[in-house]
Amino acid sequence: MQNKIIPNKIVAIDLAQCERVARDRGHPYFPVEALRKMIEGDDVNVVETLVTLVERVADDNPEAIASNQQNFMRKQHALQEAGARVIRAPAKRLPDGSFKQSDDQRLIIATLSLALRLRPDFVVLAAGDGDFAPMVEELRHEGIRTEVLACPEILASDLRRVAYSVIDLNQVLDTIGGAH
Repeated sequence: MQNKIIPNKIVAIDLAQCERVARDRGHPYFPVEALRKMIEGDDVNVVETLVTLVERVADDNPEAIASNQQNFMRKQHALQEAGARVIRAPAKRLPDGSFKQSDDQRLIIATLSLALRLRPDFVVLAAGDGDFAPMVEELRHEGIRTEVLACPEILASDLRRVAYSVIDLNQVLDTIGGAH
């Protein structure tokens, strides 16, 4: 009797981008738990799910600060309940009033660090930004394949080139459909 080899995967989710896509497809939020369960199926071991969560800087009044903190903590708790390890990504307010986020960089560092430590067979990266291409290239150099989960219309060409495979996020969201 042969033992079945079960591949290990790390799932890394750029939540800000994935939530925009999910909302465009009628989901109230990105279904992290349903995605994890779909990836696991019967023959995959998801060893960790990493999710970035942007923490907005509130206006300087105490009510706005408290409200932002409460919303962040509520969402963090929901993601943790869904089996994710939340990576806090504080946003910085720029002089013009806009925000600069560090969520991509934080997800890259956490994913690369964890993958090099745990040595999974695959990383499933739910992101489409070209900023992730050097990480995917380095993982590939280390023998860790990356499956990129993204919408074809927003997938950067350099990320597509270095990925082991590309999975259409729109189709995945249609498959997990009602599991919000």
